[in-house]
Amino acid sequence: MVASPGKATREVDVLVVGAGPGGSATAYHLARHGIDVLLVERSAFPREKVCGDGLTPRGVNAILGMGIDPHDPGFERVDGLRIHSRKVTLELPWPVLADYPDYGLVRTRMDFDELLARRAEKAGAALLERTEAVSPAFDDAGWVAGAKIRSVEDVDGEPTPVRARFVVAADGASSRFAGQAGVRRDPSRPLGIAARRYYRTDSRPGPWLEVWFDLWDGDALMPGYGWLFPLSDGRVNLGAGLLNTFKNFKNVSALRVFDAFARMLPADRHVSEDSADGRVLSGPIPMGFNRVPQAVPGLLAVGDAVGAVNPFNGEGIAYAIESGEIAAELIHDALVTGRPGLAHLYPTVLRERYGRYFHIARNWVRLIGNPTVMRTFTDYGLPQEWLMRFALRFMGNLTDGRKGDAQDRLMDAMVRLARAS
Repeated sequence: MVASPGKATREVDVLVVGAGPGGSATAYHLARHGIDVLLVERSAFPREKVCGDGLTPRGVNAILGMGIDPHDPGFERVDGLRIHSRKVTLELPWPVLADYPDYGLVRTRMDFDELLARRAEKAGAALLERTEAVSPAFDDAGWVAGAKIRSVEDVDGEPTPVRARFVVAADGASSRFAGQAGVRRDPSRPLGIAARRYYRTDSRPGPWLEVWFDLWDGDALMPGYGWLFPLSDGRVNLGAGLLNTFKNFKNVSALRVFDAFARMLPADRHVSEDSADGRVLSGPIPMGFNRVPQAVPGLLAVGDAVGAVNPFNGEGIAYAIESGEIAAELIHDALVTGRPGLAHLYPTVLRERYGRYFHIARNWVRLIGNPTVMRTFTDYGLPQEWLMRFALRFMGNLTDGRKGDAQDRLMDAMVRLARAS
């Protein structure tokens, strides 16, 4: 559906800007409580998104909470991580836990995002596609109280005002809308850039998310990592990323790292221009809650708009959905009780839930930005299977906590000793 121009003000309980995983999750969890939600999306579904397309068990758990069927044929099941380096290849199954499933999934964002948006719509949210939120609207007290929206096909038309009791910014990594409301990037926190391309190949990686932690351009170790994920339609998602914590980050583009990664793959992977399906696309990855504040009066930011990406592994879908659910529950409580301040516990809840873990992750990516540290890790850490099994659990934030096994309890102790930030 496309918004029509007009001066009449539309009134809703909650306006959600952006129908990616974070926005759709927010809308879904609000709508299932009977809240009047309007979800606006600048693009039309289906639409592309630069992403690895992979869901760890944490991501699977998040979509299960939205009632998504993981057995849908559009999903490719993966049983763990296959890690490559020059010295070793390890196959690490996902841990068996009480709180998370023991499998991951892969599905292109081309139809994954639409699946979530339609789920929100089915729950009762109103969805407007090809509709942009031009700017936030403020009340006399300075609270965000809605927005002006407009069809992208009518750029000269008069925007339609929408009055909302709360607004959720879920407009992705650029987050122009949240920026207009006062949400800014914290330059002290990590930022990634990634590039990916699809290939049609008979060389299937099996039920694994394949990851390369050491990328080589000849004899030079590149500052980045690579992935190859299987899709249910027979294609693979090949990608590479790097972090701004890496030395010489400004001198190396994601496209250059991607090209080096593609060249270093063996010929039997059949990754070439002949097997390519589409262009190489790249985009930013805001990490470690690198957008602040997470909320301003009347507005909460979720997903990439708030930098809800795990710096350890670049996973964003799980945290987008989780942050959307947290925002929805707090807004619901605020609306039901008539106490709007409850919604603004959101930054506190994020800090309590993720602050210590993300603090460790941010320090880790700063550490491996040193080429010597990275080389030591790939040469001596990766070959240790016992260590990598624990690392898979820790870096994926997959744990049963203190009620779990010895590895879970060790992880819990390490996180508890960290500073929440």
